[in-house]
Amino acid sequence: MKKWMLCLLFAVASPVFGANPAPASEASVRALLEVTKTREMLDQVYDQVDTMYADSMRQAFGGTLTADQQARVDRLSTRMMALMKQELSWDVLAPMYMDIYRKSFSEGEVQEMLAFYRTPGGQAVINKMPLVMQHTMQAMQERMGALMPAMQQLLAEELKDANLRPEAPASHGGH
Repeated sequence: MKKWMLCLLFAVASPVFGANPAPASEASVRALLEVTKTREMLDQVYDQVDTMYADSMRQAFGGTLTADQQARVDRLSTRMMALMKQELSWDVLAPMYMDIYRKSFSEGEVQEMLAFYRTPGGQAVINKMPLVMQHTMQAMQERMGALMPAMQQLLAEELKDANLRPEAPASHGGH
């Protein structure tokens, strides 16, 4: 009798322990993407990338571009941004976001995120995140700029070592 009760207990309890939470619904993910202003953040990223690209081009040429060169750089920048906005538009990315969020989060998790992001603290995170990202990107750019001379030195040393140490000729037996 005890064995039968134990088996019954396991049979009843196993779906509870092994149950996978319901995946997030399309409607809840769409609501989350809206409340987190994902589309607006994407537009801000485009603007930041455009600014960073223009800055990096000026730095690459040492700020000494002729009018013709500047016009070419401007045209290239415009074309590159147009391509990026076309290939990474919200219409292209939204289905990807939907799929990723639905695979990654349960319905309960999305509901909890929605509850948080609808609070004043959640809205503060959403509204300040672009600024946080901008500051982070600037700080990373500065760090990479400071790191570049050391990386270039390592590359130069490696190339020098490669030229100084050619492979030893294959030895032939008998010596």
